[in-house]
Amino acid sequence: MRYFFRVEYDGSKYGGWQRQPNAVTIQELLENAFETALRVPVSITGAGRTDAGVHAKGQGAHLDVEKPVDIRRCECSINALLPREIAIYNLQQVNDSFHARYSAISRRYVYRMCTRKRPLSFQRAWFLFYDVNWDLVRDNLQFLEGTHDFTSFCASGSETPNNICTIKKVSLEDEQGFIQFTIEADRFIYKMVRTIVGTLIEIGRGKLKLSIKDIIAAKNRVLAGETAPPFGLFLENVFYPGII
Repeated sequence: MRYFFRVEYDGSKYGGWQRQPNAVTIQELLENAFETALRVPVSITGAGRTDAGVHAKGQGAHLDVEKPVDIRRCECSINALLPREIAIYNLQQVNDSFHARYSAISRRYVYRMCTRKRPLSFQRAWFLFYDVNWDLVRDNLQFLEGTHDFTSFCASGSETPNNICTIKKVSLEDEQGFIQFTIEADRFIYKMVRTIVGTLIEIGRGKLKLSIKDIIAAKNRVLAGETAPPFGLFLENVFYPGII
């Protein structure tokens, strides 16, 4: 039997989503909690692998078990076992053909920035202490939409040779004093969102004279800007047919 659930987490002190030998990760803690609650070994598959320091509001994941699960009781038990920075919700049984990664039709990320020091948002936003031409940044957003080869925004260490992604929506809005960059696509490659954000900021500061359009066309990571820090990035949602 296959069960789907959402995960919300503050990734500040964790080594990212994927289990690894030298850091505590979200996947590791989830598997440990489910194994304790269900008393059977489990393997959890996530919709994507967020990096160390990145947060999530609606990460998707699934696991397989042999016997039916009391959903409400299980969800309460798992949340009691997890540290306060991690929680699951919307636990539900799904068809065995469902896959948290491959059944997703799109993913939405939000990157938060602000232009003054905000202690209550430490490790949850990128503080920008320099002038940025936000009109110039907005002018470049149009070049991101559509299907493109995003090689210029892929960090070294990527495990996929396919760098083609389709960006469905992109926006930059002022949300209660925070500058919020939102991007939704069918897929993302390694550190793509953070590299796009870092590049946009360097364009807005005048450090980069090329446009996003030029950088995409070049397929050369050297021409893009620096990768933005992880703590401003949130996996906002992973969208599936028929699942909230």
